[in-house]
Amino acid sequence: SKTGGITGWEPAGAPSWIELLNPIEFLDEVIIEHDYVECTASALKAMTLFQKLYPKHKKNEVNNFITNGVKFTEDSQKLDGSWYGTWGVCFIYSTWWAISGLVAAEKTYSNCLAIRKATDFLLNIQCDDGGWGESYLSCPNKLHMNRIQ
Repeated sequence: SKTGGITGWEPAGAPSWIELLNPIEFLDEVIIEHDYVECTASALKAMTLFQKLYPKHKKNEVNNFITNGVKFTEDSQKLDGSWYGTWGVCFIYSTWWAISGLVAAEKTYSNCLAIRKATDFLLNIQCDDGGWGESYLSCPNKLHMNRIQ
């Protein structure tokens, strides 16, 4: 898409009023297509593997795709270092996808501010037992909420 992100099904661009038809009470913005960090990260992983296997095939197009996908991923990061997830619950899940896409595009902790911010986010929300968990309420509130114990 124009943003460098990837949608789930079809190109983004429907008018926002269509979202009023959404029958799912606990999820926003699922009727009209958007670019998703999860789909973009998955595509980044696929394209970087393709690039390694076929380095000369459509080299410029593949490089542009990867550059634009990385830019979309970095630009969609939240201030706290997370990403909002649409296809699962929610911030931990999407942050995992974003990091995996960036790493596939040869981004590392030392050369990518987004990965450093994501690492800080994950360390800041780690539970007392050493694991991670997130409440389903993170989705409708669009704010990370630790799991309910």
